[in-house]
Order: sequence, then structure tokens, then C-alpha cells
Amino acid sequence: MNGVRPFRPARPARYARTGLLTALLLTCSMTTTAADTDTHYNRIQLQAQQLESVGNDTLHVTLNTYGEARDPASLATRINEDMEWALRIARRHEEVTAGTGVYQTYPVYRDNVLKGWRGEQSLQLEGKDSRRIGVLVGELQEKLQVKAMSFSVSDEKRTEVENRLISRALDAFKARAAIVGDNLHASGYRIVDISISTSSQRPPMPYPIGMMAAPMQAESRVAVEAGESDVSVAVSGTVELSLP
Repeated sequence: MNGVRPFRPARPARYARTGLLTALLLTCSMTTTAADTDTHYNRIQLQAQQLESVGNDTLHVTLNTYGEARDPASLATRINEDMEWALRIARRHEEVTAGTGVYQTYPVYRDNVLKGWRGEQSLQLEGKDSRRIGVLVGELQEKLQVKAMSFSVSDEKRTEVENRLISRALDAFKARAAIVGDNLHASGYRIVDISISTSSQRPPMPYPIGMMAAPMQAESRVAVEAGESDVSVAVSGTVELSLP
């Protein structure tokens, strides 16, 4: 139309709106960051622990059978015979749990020449009647050797003790929070986060190697003493104090 151009809005207005939007986003971001920082004021981390010594009630015994032969097949037959014999005897004691371990073989070389094979397999015994297990071990030592012996707290007994200690540990945690709050003249506190962990530690009970290797009569038994284990519960967490 005679060289008349249609009207177009000026571009600076769009740039102004963009700048305004950026300013608003920056303001909101700064406000949020400031709010997040404020929530971390007056927070302290605390931990409380309760421990109880508990009598061990479960005995664990590991026995091994060893063998040597010129070929792996003969070796396996010999070790299997000893293990089947041991399992038949162990099954007579219903109060004892018995299970076999890993079967291992090793080549035997002399002057860099393969001369034969050695092998071993373990038998694990577990039970709460240490007297009966001691008698069983005495019988099994006719063909097997005691490799290791230890005591532990049964799962049901450990759970019972842990549940009791959890209540005491939580009370101790709250008591510590109250002590800190009173010292800092806080009007109160709230728990931000909390975690509970349990553990059971048994002191080492070495078994004399000489007694392990020495054969025993079937009517005799191994002298054992259960001892105690330490069961503990720890409570840790963060509390926020209400300070003036």
C-alpha cells in the first residue's frame, strides 16, 4: 500500500519481560536457599549405647577328615567313606545339627612330578547341649580331627536381648538430648533423624592344637566352657534445639 509498512511491536519490550522473569527466578531461588539454610540451625548429633553380657548357648565344632591317594577318584572314595561314617554317628544325636563343608583336593609333587593327591572335607556340628556334643566329638575323633570350636548366642536369645537394649538405648538417647538442651537453655527439642544398630561380639576362645590332634576314647568327651558374648545396641541421630 504505497510503501506503508505494517506496525510491529518494538523488541525491547520482550527483552524487558525476559529480564523481569530472570529476576523473579533469581529472587525465588535466593529465598529458597535462605529457607533451607535456616532449617540447619541449632542441630546437634548425639549417640547412646547400651551393652549386656549374655551367656553363650550354642556350640559350634568343625572336624576334618584328610586323605591321600594316587588318583582323585580313589581319594574321593576314601574321604566319602569317612564322612558317611561320621554322618551316621551324628544322626544318632537328634539334638545336634550336622552338615558337611567344602571338599578340597591338592596335587602332590615330588621332583616336579605328580605323585598323587591330598584331600580334605569338613563336618560342622551345632547345638545347645554342649555335653552331648562333647560326647559326639569324642566318638568322631576315631577318624576325624577337631579343627575349630567356638560358642555363640542363639538367634532367638540375641533378639530377645536386643529388643530389651533398644528400649534402654532410646531412653539414654533422649536423656542426653535433654542434658544438652538444659545446658544450652533450650525450651525443647525435636528429633530430625535417628538410626539404631546392633552388634554381638564374642571373645576369642582358642582350642589347644594338641587336644585337637589327640585321639580320644568313644566314652570320653571334650571339656568345654561356653563363656559370654557382648550384645550391644547403639542409637545415633540428630536433634534440633529450640533456643531463644
